Order: sequence, then structure tokens, then C-alpha cells
Amino acid sequence: MYCKNCGEQANENQAFCMKCGVELGTGNAFCPNCGNAVATEAVVCVKCGISLKTDTAKTHTVNTAGIKPRSIATAIVLSLVTCGIYAIYWFICLTNEMNQASGRVNDTNGGTAFLLNLVTCGIYGIFWAYKLGEKRDVIAKETGSSNVLYLVLTFLGLGIVVYGLAQDTLNKAIDNK
Repeated sequence: MYCKNCGEQANENQAFCMKCGVELGTGNAFCPNCGNAVATEAVVCVKCGISLKTDTAKTHTVNTAGIKPRSIATAIVLSLVTCGIYAIYWFICLTNEMNQASGRVNDTNGGTAFLLNLVTCGIYGIFWAYKLGEKRDVIAKETGSSNVLYLVLTFLGLGIVVYGLAQDTLNKAIDNK
């Protein structure tokens, strides 16, 4: 077994690469079977012929520790009643909780994402919605195109629907724990 991030030979019992510190199985620069350098978009290793595409969405462990379910209807009503103030809070919490549950804790945190969205007049929000869809698929253990759905909904000005769909996924993940 080889680290997919740096190509270093690793023991199957290791959780992280001893050379680069990345979780084993993460990365796409090297073949996990032979350690050969591969193109990022490669589907098969040209040296050993092994398939390089794995479905990480179905093997990821969802971490919902400390995340409490949120009523979607209540969140929408509070967002409307407070003229969007609660929606900002929901956006920030949802971003942080989706990062945690999907295992992408190094992604942009909620506060930074909100500020980037504000500074770019909503352009960052389009990227945020796309990435949120990817995280949703990881949490739901599905291979889908939620990222495209979230992107389209955001373009149509239905960001609150994106929040609701993402919150629904989080609530289900919490209930399944």
C-alpha cells in the first residue's frame, strides 16, 4: 500500500502517512497499489492497471458529535421574521456543521464564508453552494449531483431552500447516529 498523497510506502494498519501526515486513502497524486505518480484525472494507473476511482462518499464516517438537529420550518420562519438576521446565523452554523460532518474541517469556516459572500456581493455564495452540495453527498453517503442542484437553486435566488436541504441531510445524519 502506498500513500495517495506523496507515494510513500505505508503499512495497511496505519491511519496516516508517516512521511506527509495525510490520512491514508486521501489524495490523488500517486497510485495506492504501486506508488507510481498519476495524473489527477486518471481513472486507471498506467503502471499496474488498478482502478484509481473510489467512492469515498460511501466509505466516509460521518461525525455529528455535538451537532444538534434544527427545525427547518422554525429556521425559515425566524429568518423571515428577523429580516434575514437568523439566516446569517444559520448560514454560519450550517457551514461549520457540514464541514464537521463531512470531515472537511479545513474548508472555509462559516464566519469567513459569510464575510467572503458579503465582500464579493454573493459571488462566493455560488461557490459555497456548490461545495455544500459535495459535502451533502458525502454526509448522505450518496454519489450524486447535489452540488449542481444547489448551484442552480442559488442562481435562482433560492438560497434558503439550499439551507433547508442541507439542514435536512444533517438532521437525518444526526438521527442515524
